[in-house]
Amino acid sequence: MVIGYIDIESLSQKMVLESNLESVLAVEKLISHAKDEYAITEENYNFIWIALNEAVSNAIKHGNKFDPNKKVRLAVETKNERYLCFSIKDEGAGFDPEIIPDPTTPERITEPNGRGVFLIKKLADFVNYSENGTCVEIGFDLFKN
Repeated sequence: MVIGYIDIESLSQKMVLESNLESVLAVEKLISHAKDEYAITEENYNFIWIALNEAVSNAIKHGNKFDPNKKVRLAVETKNERYLCFSIKDEGAGFDPEIIPDPTTPERITEPNGRGVFLIKKLADFVNYSENGTCVEIGFDLFKN
């Protein structure tokens, strides 16, 4: 399932994931470790868990289209001793996150899909898409109340 490594001893951790949804399970281990390592509050832990699951699932499903030859790269690091930042990169064609329809509008509210990007933006303290939408950096303030 996981092709990379998790370097538990350092502030910088990286994983390379296969393009299947079982890989999302490995992400939970990384988040659990981060919770203990950085004394993350339960609320922030839940926000991180939901946002990362959405981001990695989107990378696998929409970015790599479940192609077994493509990988998802996940990295985590601290920034300015305050933010826990996750970078998720897929090998897909990319997308423009600005044109994703708002799932809370009346015409879209009952649709079963299309909430991932919206949730990530709402739950994280900052979100930055780059490389034509194939890479997203998601940051969480470790000291937020």
